[in-house]
Amino acid sequence: MNMNHVEIRKARSADRKLFEQLWQLYLYDFSEFTGMDIRSDGTYPYFPEFELYWKKWGGNYAYLILADGQVAGFAMVHEFWENEAAYLAQFFVMRKYRRSGIGSKAAQLVFATKRGRWGLHQLSNNFPAQRFWDRVIVELTGEAPLIERMERDRRFQLFEMR
Repeated sequence: MNMNHVEIRKARSADRKLFEQLWQLYLYDFSEFTGMDIRSDGTYPYFPEFELYWKKWGGNYAYLILADGQVAGFAMVHEFWENEAAYLAQFFVMRKYRRSGIGSKAAQLVFATKRGRWGLHQLSNNFPAQRFWDRVIVELTGEAPLIERMERDRRFQLFEMR
């Protein structure tokens, strides 16, 4: 798939229903790594902080990832995190758009929204995500992460965007 134009757009309150639908696809994909089951109503649960992205205050931002104008995924960012870093809390590219460069370009656009330190994590058993983020971090910064540590079932990385 060759996408000529990738962009991110800050989510608006009108996008909430779309995010709720994308969230279900995201958790379905993640169930391969988490073993999460659906609830009795056929949906996956929302994480407690989901609601923060729809408030008018705070440093939480949700972005739609668009490829040639089509919704291709989302990114959710906490502007303030430990070590004075922004934190990429969630990042999702729909399967149709994977391995096309869209994820890398979208990540670059998200990280370009704020200079300085960024953090992110992958599940310890999600090796495709680990390979993706290792490559993206080196492509964007020219170096390995400043900090990389395992904590419970997650691999955390901290890096600098100049």
